[in-house]
Amino acid sequence: MTSWLRRLALGSLVLSVLPLGGCQLECFTITIPDFASKAVQGVWLWRLSTATGAYERDTQFTFGPIEVAAAGDTVTYSTSPAGGSSPVSVTTYITRDPAQSDQVTVQLIYSRTADPGSYRASTYNTAGDSPLTSDTVSL
Repeated sequence: MTSWLRRLALGSLVLSVLPLGGCQLECFTITIPDFASKAVQGVWLWRLSTATGAYERDTQFTFGPIEVAAAGDTVTYSTSPAGGSSPVSVTTYITRDPAQSDQVTVQLIYSRTADPGSYRASTYNTAGDSPLTSDTVSL
């Protein structure tokens, strides 16, 4: 994968924890450079394992096409835990950097069923996964 993936920035927690039926909903912001030109299909959220000390795949976010509207561009994504639970679809606004129209920022909702942890992210396309972000976020 190219260097654009190494520049992937994982934002900070932007929404308070919300209780919902045994799980916690949390929102994080991620900026993806070269979103369209690299045909990014989605994001993997990786959780730091307390047992192994390594990051392990936790949740996959799969993007649909961007919808352009007067109120702002949106993207619908499905979120699927690595354990195979049923996917959930969510629609959210995207923000484009005026200086770099191919760079998008999107807020993703994460449903956590385990204790809080430390996470990193990667993007993926048909060529494979990007390296994990250097930034971490606690969710």
